[in-house]
Amino acid sequence: MTVMNSSDPTKIGRTGRVLMETANTLIIDTGGHSVTVEKEGAVFSLGSGKRVTGAEIAGRLQDRLGRARR
Repeated sequence: MTVMNSSDPTKIGRTGRVLMETANTLIIDTGGHSVTVEKEGAVFSLGSGKRVTGAEIAGRLQDRLGRARR
């Protein structure tokens, strides 16, 4: 995953593997250390090239699954 946009400019361009997800953040392993990125206001590029906004993946997993079924 790559951070394409963030409210914190120091997080933009960070690339790595998602270690942990909370309702409002992603913790990304960038190889040397982990970085916590707020979902709000962020845009992420997945390994497949698909882009997702933080708003699309915000909230608890079980709540997002319910939204996807509607």
